[in-house]
Amino acid sequence: MQNNHDRPPEAPQIRAKDIFVDPRHVEHSFDLPFWRDDRKLWALKIPAEDMDIDDLRWILDVPFWEDTEGNIVITPSDVIRDMDRFPDHRDRILRCDTSHPIDIMKNRKGEWLTLDGLHRLVKQILEGKKTIRVRKIPPEMVHLTAKDDIDT
Repeated sequence: MQNNHDRPPEAPQIRAKDIFVDPRHVEHSFDLPFWRDDRKLWALKIPAEDMDIDDLRWILDVPFWEDTEGNIVITPSDVIRDMDRFPDHRDRILRCDTSHPIDIMKNRKGEWLTLDGLHRLVKQILEGKKTIRVRKIPPEMVHLTAKDDIDT
């Protein structure tokens, strides 16, 4: 019979931090049942085409970015209004390479939404562009972008 000294100590109970996700994010999100691998997304053989940038302007008012606590509450419009308050996003917007198209897919409401390229979209709006290069990802192909391992 083993005594308590022979048992390994129990792992400490760690509770995941509760985060707040703005309802507008939930309303417009894709709700994919997997984590996406951007490299797999970029590898999809989807042709790029021009799109009127105004068709995507509504995205600026939806929270897609996290605050310092991990809460999904920051909209691109928030960043545009006060770039110095959000230096990480400001720097990503200023540094991003707009020669690459953005990847979009229709969300559950039937609206075109960025899968990849939100910082590039913001930069081109700030530059006053009228059109933007996009790749329209068919919903039946998005599963091909699933991460193999969620730890990577």
